[in-house]
Amino acid sequence: MAESDIATEPEVLNIKMSEAFDWSDDKTIVRDAIWNHIMESNEHNTDETEKAMMPFLSDTDDNVRAYVEKNLKK
Repeated sequence: MAESDIATEPEVLNIKMSEAFDWSDDKTIVRDAIWNHIMESNEHNTDETEKAMMPFLSDTDDNVRAYVEKNLKK
């Protein structure tokens, strides 16, 4: 299997919100910020949050950034 065949998660998930977005001063990692947002929106249902997070792991940086811009930007 070639290295290019291995799916990798978007790099943006592993950096601080404040480093990924100039409008944020949050030191939370983007992955955790998305997790927290989803948990808040589904009454803290861990199983549902885990399912909702799965698509982010195989998405593109641009799509993850767009989600954060739309849903987490205050």
